[in-house]
Amino acid sequence: MIDTQRELELLVRSRLPFLAVHGADEERIEDLLGRTARALDLPLYVWTLTRGLLRSGSLRGLERGKTLDQALDSAVRMQREALYFFKDLQRWLDDPATVRRLLDVGRHFGSDRRTIVLAGPDIDLPSTLRHLCATWRLPRPTPDELRALARRVVQDFSVAVPVQVALDDAGFERLVDSLKGMTWTEAEHALRRCVADDLILSGEDVEGVIEAKRRVLHEGGVLEYVPVDTSLAEVGGLENLKRWLGLRRGAFGAEARDFGLPPPKGMLLLGVHGCGKSLAAKAVAHDWGLPLLRLEAGRIYDKYIGESDKNLETALATAEHMAPCVLMIDEIEKAFAYAGSVDADGGLSRRIFGRLLGWLQDRTSPVFLVATCNDVTQLPPELMRKGRFDEIFFVDLPQPAERRTVFAVHLTHRGRDPADFDLDALAEASESFSGAEIEQAVVAGLYAAFAAGKELDTATLLAELTATRPLAVTRRESIESLRQWAVGRAVSAGAGEPT
Repeated sequence: MIDTQRELELLVRSRLPFLAVHGADEERIEDLLGRTARALDLPLYVWTLTRGLLRSGSLRGLERGKTLDQALDSAVRMQREALYFFKDLQRWLDDPATVRRLLDVGRHFGSDRRTIVLAGPDIDLPSTLRHLCATWRLPRPTPDELRALARRVVQDFSVAVPVQVALDDAGFERLVDSLKGMTWTEAEHALRRCVADDLILSGEDVEGVIEAKRRVLHEGGVLEYVPVDTSLAEVGGLENLKRWLGLRRGAFGAEARDFGLPPPKGMLLLGVHGCGKSLAAKAVAHDWGLPLLRLEAGRIYDKYIGESDKNLETALATAEHMAPCVLMIDEIEKAFAYAGSVDADGGLSRRIFGRLLGWLQDRTSPVFLVATCNDVTQLPPELMRKGRFDEIFFVDLPQPAERRTVFAVHLTHRGRDPADFDLDALAEASESFSGAEIEQAVVAGLYAAFAAGKELDTATLLAELTATRPLAVTRRESIESLRQWAVGRAVSAGAGEPT
């Protein structure tokens, strides 16, 4: 794979007069351009609206280099190969006079290694400039860059006060892993906050970085960083699914790659509401020791033209930069139910869906996708094709033994000893109940016992079960239809085949 530095050098050697860098880390872009200039034996000049055009490392501006026109004139008159980083240039791209001026400058710059670089998080190039401009998306920092950043932050603080690094090599790598997926600026701010808190960089700061990442993702609006505190052992039933996941648990490591194993792509979980599909995704991330990201499919769509596509691209790129990780898409049918219709939204859903399909098919990064679905009839058939997912599982209502386990799990979580309850009677009385409905019966039983001033017992739980009409009764037809579809098309997540 071509590294970041090598990519920039190739773009400069291509001798296009302009280079548009899509990224918000201005400081990192300038640092990369400086290293690229040194590698190619070129000077680097930087222009800002406030300071004018300066040679990198110099404190004095060039004559008449304050305004944009003056700076462009100076760059043309110098007649020497160089990189020119115009930091604020993108703000003038909607001005016809500026675009015309850039086209004139491009005639002078196209025959040698003179390149004007503009940068920003969202550069919209005029169509007349695109044939003269190379585009490059700034990648998220690599692990090596994050290690160097962490050491630099410690050194910066140590100039004034001593900073203790209470991390061994393994702890330092965990800290670097927690920074993955953040931009350079976001990672630097998170590290500075951790060090400034107590002047110690320790294992506890990993949680601080994760919390900072959670805030960043939340502000982005599409991806959410989900804390995981449930293991697969705490998920009742789903024995076939657990067995399948157990075989792939270590498949993201270097040993698996050396063995010739590709990283697992993911799974699609179809089934009845409330039977543990989302819980299984969280448990996978917990047991595999991977971060869990949730893609809010409904938030992809934006009222402004082009923003929906950018939202999906940003979400997928962030997941890849945080890899290895688990990416969960809950109720995927709600986002792509209308992908087959062009008229519904002018083809937007179809375009978004096509991009997701391409990513599912072609991605090589270790992102394990867990998609859940409650209504398979709403899913486009292209999504079900082999190669998109490693396996499709059907999650049915729990069987008696699985219901016993579910009761035991929820009673234990609420400080009760399952041995004090008749689990066989509860399993029998909860026939056709989903796991979520069993949990709610336990919660309702606790409320009833508390109101009566007594301890929770089997009789109270049986009374709550009797008073509840489960989803399998109120929506019997739709559940039967889902079961019939799953026969021969999906693998049972539980002990038996879909029936």
